[in-house]
Parts: sequence; C-alpha cells; structure tokens
Amino acid sequence: MRRSILLIIILITLLSSGCSQKIEVEQDLVAALDFGVTSLDPAYLRLLNEQYIACNLWEGLVRRNEEGSIEPGIAESWEVSKDSLKYTFHLRKNAKWSDGEPITAYQFEYAWKRALDPNKNSAVVSMMYFIKNGQAYNKNNARIDDVGVKAIDDHTLEVILENPTPYFLEILNYHTYYPVRPDIIDKYPNSWDKKPYTLISNGPFYLVDWDYNKEIKTLKNPYYWDQNNVKLNSLTFLIERRDNEDVWNRYLNKEIHYGYVFPEEVNIPYEIKANKHNVCLENYPSTFFICFNSKNKPFDNIKVRQALELALNKNRIVEKRNYGEEVATGFVPPGIPDAQSKTDFREKGGDLMRKEFNSQNIIKAKALLKEAGYSDLSDFPTVVILARESQTVKYIEDEWENNLGINVEVDACKEGLYSQKRNSREFDIIVADWIADFLDPINFLGYLANENAFKDIFPSNYYSLVETSITTTDNLLRMDLLHEAEKTLMDSYTLIPLFYKKDAYYLQPYVKGFFKSSLAEIYFRNCYIEN
Repeated sequence: MRRSILLIIILITLLSSGCSQKIEVEQDLVAALDFGVTSLDPAYLRLLNEQYIACNLWEGLVRRNEEGSIEPGIAESWEVSKDSLKYTFHLRKNAKWSDGEPITAYQFEYAWKRALDPNKNSAVVSMMYFIKNGQAYNKNNARIDDVGVKAIDDHTLEVILENPTPYFLEILNYHTYYPVRPDIIDKYPNSWDKKPYTLISNGPFYLVDWDYNKEIKTLKNPYYWDQNNVKLNSLTFLIERRDNEDVWNRYLNKEIHYGYVFPEEVNIPYEIKANKHNVCLENYPSTFFICFNSKNKPFDNIKVRQALELALNKNRIVEKRNYGEEVATGFVPPGIPDAQSKTDFREKGGDLMRKEFNSQNIIKAKALLKEAGYSDLSDFPTVVILARESQTVKYIEDEWENNLGINVEVDACKEGLYSQKRNSREFDIIVADWIADFLDPINFLGYLANENAFKDIFPSNYYSLVETSITTTDNLLRMDLLHEAEKTLMDSYTLIPLFYKKDAYYLQPYVKGFFKSSLAEIYFRNCYIEN
C-alpha cells in the first residue's frame, strides 16, 4: 500500500512538472524590405528602407513612443528658454554605444556639424537648417563655430535655433540628428557605416553582418540604456533582389515576420478584407504625385502640362487601386496642422486641384495640345514615366493613351536605380510619393524646394516663398507664405498630386509590440514573438 501511494505521488509530480513547462520561442525576427540599401550613415541616408533600419540601430536625444508622441531618448530631460530659441538637453549617464563606450554631448555636436558640412552633398541637409547658422554654414556663409550646437560638458548639450520652431522636438527624431563616433569616422571616413566592426550604434540593436544586397543582421544591444524592454535577440532585414512572389511565399510559410513587398498577382484589397494572412492597411500623411521635368520639351510648355493633368481621371485611378484613398486636391495632405490650434492646413488651403472628371476634360485637353502645336496627336512625342512600381503607373498610362491617343512607356526601376535616375534628373515625368517626417507643411513643401531632383523645375517664386517661410519668426505669416507657395506650385502644373496614399503591409499575428508610426518609422524595440 505504501509503495502504491509513493508511485502515485511520483506520477502526479511528473505530470504536473510536464504541464508547467513552456516551449520558449526563439526571439529572432525577420523583416522583408525593398531591395537597395546604399548607406546607413545617419547624415546622408535617404531611402525609406534605410530609414526603417536606421531608427532601430540608432537613437537621438528623443524617441517616439507607441502612442506616437515624443519622449526622452538619450536625453533624459531638457529645458527651453522663454523665447523658445535655446534648448538645453541633459544626457543619460548610463547611455552607451554598442561597444560599451559612453555617449557624450560632444558626439552629438560633432554629428550635427558633420551633417551640415558644405563639402558634403547631403540630400537631407535642409532638415538641419533649423539650427542657428546651420544653413549659413552649409552654404559657406558662416564658420563651423557659428553653428548653434555646443557641448557644455559630457552630458549637457546646448542648442540655439534660427527661429522659434514649435515642432523642433519632432524634428530631433529625424536620423540626421543621431549621434556618431568621431574616433571611428576619422579613421574610416568612407566605409565606417558598412562594416560591423566600425558601424557602432547606440539604439536597441547593433549591426553584426551586412551581406550586401541580401540581408542586414542585427542583434540586441546589451549596452542600450533601455535594453531591459528589448525582447528580440536578433532582427534581420532582408534587402535581397528577390522575386516578390518568393518573398510573399516565405511570409506564408512563416519564414518572414513582417514585410511590405507584394507580388502583382496578390489582390491586396481582397487580402485586407479577408483578413486571412493579416495584411494591414496603413493610413498616414502621404501624397502620391507625378512631376514633369519642365526643363525638357514638350513639358516646358504649361499648356502641355495642363492638358495631361486634365486627361487624368484620378477617381478612376483611386477606384482601381481600391484602397479607400482620397483624390488629392493639393500637395500637402490632410492631417497637417495649420497655425491656429486644431486647424488643418489642407482644409484652410482648400481645393487647389480638381477632383471631378468628365468628357469635357478630354475636349479641353486636346484643345490645349493643339494650342501647344500638336494638332495631330500622332506627332506628340512618346511619354516615358519613371517609376518604382508598375501597377498604379499602368493606370496613368491607360488614362493618357485612352483619352488622348498618345504613346506612353513606363520605365519601372528598383529603388536603387530609380533613385539614381531621379537624382541625376534622367526623366521627363516621374511618379513618386512623399511621407511626412514630421507634421508640418514645410516638410512637404521644403522637401520639394531642397530636393536635387526638383531644383529649378518649379517657378522661381515657389523657392523664394519657401525660403522666406523658414526665416520668418511669425507663425501666422509662415503659414500664409506656405499656402502661397503651394498655390504657386499647383498653378504651375509642374507637379500633379493624384491621391493621398495608403500603404499595405503584412505582419504575422503572433508578433506583438510592433509599432509603425504615422511617419516614416518602423520600431521593433518592443517587439516579441508570442509563444
């Protein structure tokens, strides 16, 4: 009897022990991004996929939380002067680089002044012009010591602004404001951001391997000040030149956890509605547009640009995409604040571009082309559209061919080649989109004014208005100038906004803590893979 009781106790103990054991899932996440990563240098990177990687490798003075608000990052606190021109940041004393070295205010000063270096050709340098004498130094009109950033000591950084900037803390989350290591960059100035042993970062993850054009592998940073809240052991970014169908199939086979690369045969609106594979729709401030190179014939003639705009049925394009998007009536999308509290820039600016389309549009378009010298449209030169993807552009192609009878070709390129052609202005018409980096109209209108691809193709008054808006201290006047700049842009018909874009992505349902902000940011620092 005693022996039987002992056996029962042992059996119960073994069973209860087995039931309490949990199978731990490996915390290794794989994210599929667009092909083409050329730089991870915070001062110069510019592609969307590069930004997605950078905000997981680095952290600035501030960071964005899961509610989308700005919170302390490497700086644990700060004070702002009464005139809103001076910010004093106090860095965390436990903030370290991925090699264990302490992060100092001097590294922030070095990084910001390096980004403004007039001898470098940074396409995103205008994001630094909010700092006192930042633009002047970048244009060789001031000395480096005149730039309004100074390390007071290892843990105190003083920043002087050119003008009061209500959204300055939002701007600080942009990658050009990340710190970098002068000791490493001085030693490896041209390659430091491409090798694991020299790309030392300060964010939740650090680089361990970059298999060029294939994948970028990162590991959890054991020295990150908030590393206790980082659950993933590794984060791998696939940047391979793969068939999009292969990427999608790997997601279906649970080899990929997150991605936004879809094969053309996937019906994205159906996938979203069916909710079978956890395809999600993202709504953020973004405008999809076409831009004419007004330096090239026949697009130097405004009547040609007006005719091509009139011949586009934008509603049909939106309907074919079937994302529930809104036809654009201006370049700046809804959701961007105006000067007055709770007012919207787009709402105040009104409709600067038409929404409706009817048969009269085609009649007017053909009349304009006749006035431009094209009585016989068979004589109109072939229109070539530079684009990153072909499906939406195919709708544009159909509109012009069906409504005007002109020949249209699409030059669909991968991200790297597309960027190369755009930056060297190898296009007659380009299709692009812009996602807000911060919620202010200057981010949209200033982007166009400072982008190399768009230099000198808009009316000269447009650039002047944007420039004046940056230097004015009166916020009401600033917004009036930006409204005037946008109207000038729209009246030129050099840029045609088509719709306010929504994007789709897929995410395995067992991935938790994923955060995609309404701006160009994806954060994995709080992600984990559920058992």
